[in-house]
Amino acid sequence: MIKIILVVLSAMLILSGCASNEGGDNFKAPVNTLVFVHGAHLTSNAWSSVVVLLEKDGYNTIAVNLPGREQSANPNKITLDVSSQALCDAIENISTPITFISHSQGGAIVNNALSICPMENIKNIIYVAAVAPINGDKPFSLLNSSDKENYFKGVSFDEKSGWMVINSKESFVSVFTNSTSNEVVNLISSQAVNEPAIIGDGVVSYEEEYFSRINKFYIYTTQDKIISLRSQESIVKKIDLKNHATMDTGHLPMISSPLNLAIKIKTFLP
Repeated sequence: MIKIILVVLSAMLILSGCASNEGGDNFKAPVNTLVFVHGAHLTSNAWSSVVVLLEKDGYNTIAVNLPGREQSANPNKITLDVSSQALCDAIENISTPITFISHSQGGAIVNNALSICPMENIKNIIYVAAVAPINGDKPFSLLNSSDKENYFKGVSFDEKSGWMVINSKESFVSVFTNSTSNEVVNLISSQAVNEPAIIGDGVVSYEEEYFSRINKFYIYTTQDKIISLRSQESIVKKIDLKNHATMDTGHLPMISSPLNLAIKIKTFLP
């Protein structure tokens, strides 16, 4: 009889301990998967330094390479929907909570992807110097004339091919970053690629109630000449932000200031 009582008491203690751990210090929520989405004229390599820093802190990461990075592609087939579908394909097997970290044009691709793959585990979007077009808007509808003028200092539209062609690497780099570091300048110059023009003609679509449930954050870049601070502020007025941060950089903080950017990103993560 005593042995039976002891066995029952032991079982109760074990069950009690398991129950307390569910809400206690030993319980850990699923680790976020950070999905990095690059902007126009870049590849997933633009995020390399930031990815390394955040992986050291234990985050799961995926840097997505969107269609149109190879110049052998047909740019006229790489629409906003095609780019968004590629993003959806890259995340379809992720079961942990997803945080998108989108830069520049990547903000439009992320927002539009929400209509193509509205997964319940998409919890957060962190926009970094990004467009964030709302339902029914085109990607660059809120940019001002000076942004466009600066962009075309190093880029031209090749109507025959459908590419936005970098015709001057020097001019391109000078407006995409405020850094004077030779290392940063060389990295941007070596990574920059032509961009399918047709993406900018797309119209973003998503279910507004679903979009409202996603936590949205923004990182402003105050020295930006491609999406100026004034344009960023206009973009943010149309979305319901949970929080924001500011960096005193040009348009490519992931290349010019990766450590500082990683720190800013972490302030928004659980």
